[in-house]
Parts: sequence; structure tokens; C-alpha cells
Amino acid sequence: MATIVDGKKRIPFLRGMLAHYLIEHGFAFQEAYNFADGIRRSLQKAKDIKAEDMADLVRKQVQREFGDRMIGDAIFWEPTSRQIFIEEGENRALFSLERLADSLEAIGLDHDLTHQIASEVEQQLSRSQGTVIKRSQLFKTTLKSLKDSYGSRYAERYEAWYQFRRDRQHKPLIILISGATGVGKTSVGVALANQLKISRVASTDAIRQIMRLMIAPELMPALHASSFSAWQHTGAELAGENSPVVQAFREQAVRVGVGVRAMIERAVEEHVNLIIDGVHLLPDLIDLSTYKDQATFIWMILYLDDKKQYAERFEFRSEEALQRTSHHYVENLNAILEIQQHILEVGEAHRIITVENANFDETVQSLSAHIMDVLRKRY
Repeated sequence: MATIVDGKKRIPFLRGMLAHYLIEHGFAFQEAYNFADGIRRSLQKAKDIKAEDMADLVRKQVQREFGDRMIGDAIFWEPTSRQIFIEEGENRALFSLERLADSLEAIGLDHDLTHQIASEVEQQLSRSQGTVIKRSQLFKTTLKSLKDSYGSRYAERYEAWYQFRRDRQHKPLIILISGATGVGKTSVGVALANQLKISRVASTDAIRQIMRLMIAPELMPALHASSFSAWQHTGAELAGENSPVVQAFREQAVRVGVGVRAMIERAVEEHVNLIIDGVHLLPDLIDLSTYKDQATFIWMILYLDDKKQYAERFEFRSEEALQRTSHHYVENLNAILEIQQHILEVGEAHRIITVENANFDETVQSLSAHIMDVLRKRY
């Protein structure tokens, strides 16, 4: 993101800063944030921008979109007449509307609504006495605004998330995201990690790759195949009540499960939060009872119901990563869907939440809300 160079000062461009400036000059909340979002997109590839060029860009864009609307000097990065500082103990930091909005996204609120609430909170704080606000007051003001606007459930989620982050003795939060190949597990996992400020994210694909380096193909050929084609490399008829596709997949999942348990053990020992995603996460094969009193586990399964949409996902993924050609996945789509059905059946038997990942933003929003509801029961 671009940095505004104003003399000797270097100020990072913040969408919320520009939006707040426009709101102060009479813009409606939504149009201010839509405008600021457009400016942010136009600066994505820029590194530095001179202060006069930044102000000129804003003025010209306002003229194009809103005609002769007055916006002052457009120097939105300069401190306002009354800045708000948030104090906690001996630490003091400038209030950030963007940071507050980000924390509200974690409770399952829509992106635009989070900025609306954050803006309301900022206005309430501005009307209070003094420029230094205790963090506890910020929390109470946000909580009341949430309750007044969206009811007690969102307020309780926010309170649970606030308490969880402040509780240094809390059990590690370990989120497991399962689902067949191509449903978007990793993308959703990364989005949740960003929202929840979880720095440790792992994939069963990465675990399997490490195991492949340690175990020769001659010893375990199915491990060196994809989850949906492992049955073609077993070399012998598979015993069991499941089809060869599912049985071979389950045997591969058993092997990878060893690495999954090692990742979980490490997170518990180091007392860190963790997100693991992967097709190999089956609750009947990964026994977590050993750690049930040492961590808070949240299982979730993603799926796609539309076969055509599934194939389109592989086409899109092959464009993003050239080495992952779509035809390999499309040719094996029936096997992938067979594995998906098995994962859903196992998930239902273990009462795991399932979400169709047809819309990425809605999926992340739903799963964030589910995570907060789990924490709500504990706080």
C-alpha cells in the first residue's frame, strides 16, 4: 500500500482515515467508504505518493464522482483538532477506526456494518470528555452500540472474543477445517487466521509432503498420490466396507493423521492458537480426547454441492497456480465427490458443522460467527 510523503513525514494510506475525513465534510457513511475504497484500489501498486499528488488525486476523483462538492483541502492525513487516545495500564495508542472494524469482523458482522459500528463508536467517544479513553470504556461503548443496533447475540460474541484475547491463561484455540479437494479450505483458513490474529496455520497437504520426503514410494505408494487417486496406487485389493476410492483415501488419512497430531501436540505444549486445514481431517481417525482438557477444538467441514461450480473452481485454480492443471482434477471429479460425500457422512455422525462454500465472504462470516458462539459458551 502507498505511503504519503509529506515533507519529512511518511504516513501510510489508510482507507478509514480518508473515509472519516469525508464524513466530517458531509458525506454519507456508505458513499465515503465506497469512495475511499476506490482510492485504495487505485493506489495498490504505488509505493510512495507525494502529499500534493495525493490531495490532487482525491479532489479530482471527488469532482468526477460528485461534481462541485466541497471537501476542503483534501489533506485527510493531518491530525484532526481532537485526537482520541486509548489507554491501558501504562500504554497509550491512537484510536484506530480500522482496527476496531477489523475486530468486529471476527464476530461475524458484514464488512460494511463493522465500519458503520466503528464510526458510531468513534463519534460517541468524540462527544465524551477528554481525549484519553480507557480501553475498558472503548469496550463498553462498542458493546452497547452492538447491542443497540444488532441485539444481544452479537454483543455477547464480541464480549466473548474480548475476554478470550485478554485471558492469558486461556486454552489454545485449535480450528480444524476439513473438506474435499478444491472446496476452498486453505483460502478460508487464511481469512480466518487474519481475522482472529492466529499466526500459526498448517495444511495436511504440507504435512503429507514432508512425510513423502521421509518415506519412499516403494514403501507407501498411496502416500505419494493425491487423496482422490490413492486407490490407483495401492497395488492390492482394499478390504473394508467402503469403496476402493474411499478406503484408500482413509488409509492415506490415517498416515497423515500422525503428522496432524504432532502439530496439535506442539500447539498445546507451546500454548499457541492453530488453524489446520485439509482433506485428511476425519474425526473418526484423529482422536483428540487426549487433549480435550488442554485446548478448545472447533471442527468444521466445507463442501460444494454444485458439480459444475466445482469444475469451475478447478479451472480458476489452474489459472492462479499454473502447476495445478485443471484437467487432472476434472477427470477425477467423481472420485473427489465420492470422498466429499464420505467426509460429510463422517461429519454428520460426529455432529460437525458443515458449510457450503458457494460464496467465500458469506462462508468466512458464518464460520467466524460459529467460532464466536463456541467461545461465548466458555466466557
